[in-house]
Formats: sequence, C-alpha cells, structure tokens
Amino acid sequence: MGIRDKLKDNIKNNLNQNYIKRFLAIAGKRPVLMMFGATFKSVSDKYLNIYSIESMSRAYQEQGPVAYGSLFLPYELMHGLGLVPFLPEVLAGFTAGMGIASNTLKKANSQWYSPDLCTFHRSASGAVELGLFPKPQFIICTNLACDAAQKSFYTYAHKFKMEEDYYLIDVPYDYNEESVNYLSRQLEQMSKKITSRLGKKVDMDALAQAIDNSNDFRYWAQKVNQVRKKLNTYPPDFNGLNFILPFHGMAGTRQAVSLYKKMYRELSSLAQEECSVRPRKRLLWLHLKPYYRNEIFSLLEQGNCMVAFEEINHVYWPKLDPAQPFRSMAIKMLSHYLRGSINNRLKVISKLTEDYHMDGVILFSHWGCRQNNAAARLIKDHARKAGLPTLVIDGDCVDQNNYSHGQLRTRIQGFTELLG
Repeated sequence: MGIRDKLKDNIKNNLNQNYIKRFLAIAGKRPVLMMFGATFKSVSDKYLNIYSIESMSRAYQEQGPVAYGSLFLPYELMHGLGLVPFLPEVLAGFTAGMGIASNTLKKANSQWYSPDLCTFHRSASGAVELGLFPKPQFIICTNLACDAAQKSFYTYAHKFKMEEDYYLIDVPYDYNEESVNYLSRQLEQMSKKITSRLGKKVDMDALAQAIDNSNDFRYWAQKVNQVRKKLNTYPPDFNGLNFILPFHGMAGTRQAVSLYKKMYRELSSLAQEECSVRPRKRLLWLHLKPYYRNEIFSLLEQGNCMVAFEEINHVYWPKLDPAQPFRSMAIKMLSHYLRGSINNRLKVISKLTEDYHMDGVILFSHWGCRQNNAAARLIKDHARKAGLPTLVIDGDCVDQNNYSHGQLRTRIQGFTELLG
C-alpha cells in the first residue's frame, strides 16, 4: 500500500475534525510535504497537491480569518483582504477522492437535504453537519452559474449562527456598463464590511497586488493552453480536470503563477519529444469528471481518443487593471461564459473546438447540476451542426453509487468507434 492509500485509510477510519486538524498539522510540515510530493511524477502535480495541503492546513489551523467561498467568486478579493479561503465544493470532490463521500452524503440525507441537489453541495453539506469542516468567520457566495451555492451556503450561515457574515454577490444577466458598476459596488461595499468586522480598512495595495498576480497567472495559463494545441497525446501524470482550484481558489496568488510556469515548461518539453507520436482523436471535455476511481479515460485511450482540452481551463476574462481592483473583478465575473444566455457558452465551445481541432465533444452531465443538465440537448445540437459527434454522459462527480460501469463502457466504446 502506497503513502497516498495509507493517508486515505487513516482519514476514513478517523472521520472527525480533531483528527483532520492533527493530521494536517503533521502533513503541513515541509519535510512531510516533500515526502508526500515524491509520490507524484509530474512536478506541477506535486506542486498543486502540496499547495492544496498547505491551504487546507491554514484553514484548519485558523492561520487567519477563514472564509467559505463558492466556486465562481473572484478569489483575488479574498487574498487581497487577507482572508484564508476554504472552498466547500472543491473539498466535496476531495471527499469523493478519499472515499468518504458515502459518509457525508448519508449524513446530508439524514438531515433532509434534497436528493436532487447537486452532490458537490450535498456532500459538502454533509461534511458541515458532521463537523468535518473548520468554522468560518465569513461566508461568501455568488449566484453566478450555480443556483445551489446560495442556498447551501446560507444553510451553513444559519448552522454557524452567523447570518450577518453571510454575503451573496448578485451577478447581472447582461454584461454592460450598468452591470459592471452595480457589481463593482457590491464587491467594494462587501470588502468594507468585512474589513470593518476585522477592525481594519481595505488595503488597496494588497488588492492591486492580487490583481497583478492574477494577470501573471492569466499570461502563463494562456501559454500553457497554446502548448496544448500542439500535443498529440494527453500529457502523462497530468490532470487538467483537477485545475479548478488554481483557476478559482488560487487566483491572485504567486503560487498559481509558479504552478503554471512549471506546467508550461513540462508541456513544452513534451511537445518537443512527441514529434513522431501518432495523433489520437481529439476531444473537448465539458464540465467536470468523477473524482472517484473510474475507467472513463482509460476507455477513451483504448479507443485511440484523448481529451485535448477541458472547458474549465479556458481563460475567459481580459487582462485586469490593478488601479481599479473592484471594477476589474466585476469585469472578470461578468466575462464568464456561464453567465447569462446559453449562447455565451456555445460560442466558447465553438471557439475551443476550432482552436484545438476537435474531432468530438464529451459533456459530463453531473447529477443535480441544473445549469449543466438543462443545456445538454442544446450543446449536443450545436455540436452536431458543426459536424462533431457528441457524447452526453449522465453521471455523478461525487457519488460512485450513481456510476454504472457496464452501461458507460458500452456507450464510450460505441462513441470511439463512431469517431473511427
């Protein structure tokens, strides 16, 4: 049994916050992190996993004011305000990977969380009910793309008796000057309230630095994406569907910049080495993936297919202005392709399929994600008009009980045969 498997077993057998705190206090020490990092073959994967443990350790050890945040926030704001971000949705993926989602989902069911709720939020809610997550000082979420976040996050605020420190950022449907002003005012007013609760003022220099870091990250993320257009194979020891953390929770940090610099060097070397590699059929992956063990990607590889790019890694926002941090973050939120009409997302899909020379599209239709599931037929019809075969996989990113091995194997094999 490897180090990572032993860690999983220890956490599964000691499922309480005190044990997690003790575990992270040890795991967060540099020598232990280096030993853990040695289990990863990819330098960038090692760096991301070490940062993830350090970030969780900071939250559980309360090395600053902890703030729960939903996915589509501009995390430059949290880092600029000196908050310690904690992302329950990302940690829900962690519960699936650690094999404890059955515990958290069972607890959520016992507390009458609706079974048709997105399992990211249901598992996170079960973890909160079990007392597995650290208590926050602030809870911040947005209604952008996800309707479940604002509801489940308010439930957390009620449980922790901190409704006054719950903030909901309302993102307008349309992108225009009025929307930018409306959203930037919300971000500024919220920042003033939070810093006032902490007994200080908003540090505009720190916010400007976070925006500068975000611009550097954007630059390197674009360079990584350019290299991926040239690759004929999926990079070994690389998992693009795990990069939801750097694109969100790490936004505004130097660590995100360092991560993507390392990634760029790795992929550039691979692009030079694989000149003689026979190309595979290239696929665009939409939404996320199951975070428990599954055979989806090995089946695609057997069918001579590869995921050439993932929708979540698309750099959708323009370069930001450090002199106007609130306006910049408002523009970033309003630029998201999941805001407003489905046509925004369809345009991005068209751009990605053209830029990366895609042969087909896979949409993972995650259980309980209303925004994603409602768009499935429109996306499939849109791709068909462009001559791209599309596979819609009805599945679950968190609950492996909703994973049907036999049925999925048959559908993927049929899809790869269709691609030739």
